[in-house]
Amino acid sequence: MKKILLLLVATVLAIGASAQQLDVTRDTVYTVHSIDQNDFREVIADWDAQDWEMISPRPVVVDFYADWCMPCRRLAPILQEIAQHYQGKVDFYRINVDENPDIAACFEVRSIPMLLICPLEGEPKTIVGLYPKEEFIRVFNQALFK
Repeated sequence: MKKILLLLVATVLAIGASAQQLDVTRDTVYTVHSIDQNDFREVIADWDAQDWEMISPRPVVVDFYADWCMPCRRLAPILQEIAQHYQGKVDFYRINVDENPDIAACFEVRSIPMLLICPLEGEPKTIVGLYPKEEFIRVFNQALFK
């Protein structure tokens, strides 16, 4: 009985150690970061200023979403894949519109998911809805890397 208990404890510890290794690996993967409207000001641009001026050193895509929105949920893994595709070239963020109504109103978010595409030069553009990954990549390439 002691051997079985010892084996069980060793197995649980081994699984826990491998899970910790997975978490470390996951942290190094390029991803979509959740931010709020205050973070937006610090890393992307002052969203309610008269003139739009990017702070970010790279182009940015911001996903305006809500937890209850099924198309938003379906978009999340697609954006994760696209973030990998643009690793180091474009930064990806997401903002919950229910928790950040001021920035949602500023960008006139009327339907979600809505993506705000922010090139380094020029004004941001938007795309509303859920599309295949290839369509998002086409739109991002056109808007960010003319």
